[in-house]
Amino acid sequence: MSVQKRKKNYFHNNSYNQKKRKQFSLEAGMKGFLCTCNFSEKECVRDAYKLLNEFADEIYGPDTTKDNGEDKEESEKNDSVNKSKDSDNEGDISDSLNKEINKLKAEYSKPINARRFQVVDTGVKNVIFIRSTLTNPLELVTKIITELNNTKQQRTRFLLRLLPIEIICKANMNDIKSKADAMLEKYFAQEPKTFSIIFNRHSNNNIHRNEVIEDLAEIINKKNPGNKADLKNPELAVIVELIRGFCFMSVAPNYYKFKKYNLLEICNTKESTNDISQKKGDACFEGKKETDSDKTNIDEHSTIEIVHNDKE
Repeated sequence: MSVQKRKKNYFHNNSYNQKKRKQFSLEAGMKGFLCTCNFSEKECVRDAYKLLNEFADEIYGPDTTKDNGEDKEESEKNDSVNKSKDSDNEGDISDSLNKEINKLKAEYSKPINARRFQVVDTGVKNVIFIRSTLTNPLELVTKIITELNNTKQQRTRFLLRLLPIEIICKANMNDIKSKADAMLEKYFAQEPKTFSIIFNRHSNNNIHRNEVIEDLAEIINKKNPGNKADLKNPELAVIVELIRGFCFMSVAPNYYKFKKYNLLEICNTKESTNDISQKKGDACFEGKKETDSDKTNIDEHSTIEIVHNDKE
């Protein structure tokens, strides 16, 4: 009898784990963010969650989606209980801890599809994908890297690169070309742009690099004959990441200016000596302009006084 019970429990737990894996597995049609790290995946996920939530709250406001009406009622009850507790014991540390616990419960009680950010297993070490409900991941990444580039303040420790992902499709050329055609229409059909195609692959040897680059370059040239390839400093970089059986694609502006979207490199870069000397020269030149203008003003004022004295 004990053996049968063990078997039932084993199969029950195994089926539960399989359902859980399916919920967190990659699927075609997802959007989100591709993250890289160095052997610290859990810490990288924590960095990514913190960074993405902070900037997403600034742009879109806090995430208030819930499962259903029951969850809303429960949250309202919890809020009322917390308010009464706060009024009774304002300085009690346990009340603040209860608030944090209730927030975490409310966050993790949401269905996975409703969460703004959810990590998904890629099956490749040091490569993490965070699925998102945002319609435009590039907007959030642009906000983050622009802020880091302006302030030079390091916000992450384990998260290295943060790439927006607009399209995930199956890793075959027919799907890649059809999905890329719709994505590239937004960026290359109107005004002529310079571009480069960045190709990387992980645990996939079925698709050749040159084939992908040539086909995508042909699509871009058909959108607008004025589009030209520029491998050193392109306006737009087309990102193609092959990870096992899936292809991740996006378009990244100023890819090399922002150090290939490496957050640590963006914060570590400093102004070159040429830029600093040029700024100093401009400042000196402006100072000379001010002194010259002051002299002319003094001369004009003195001549006016002389003329006035002659009239008297």
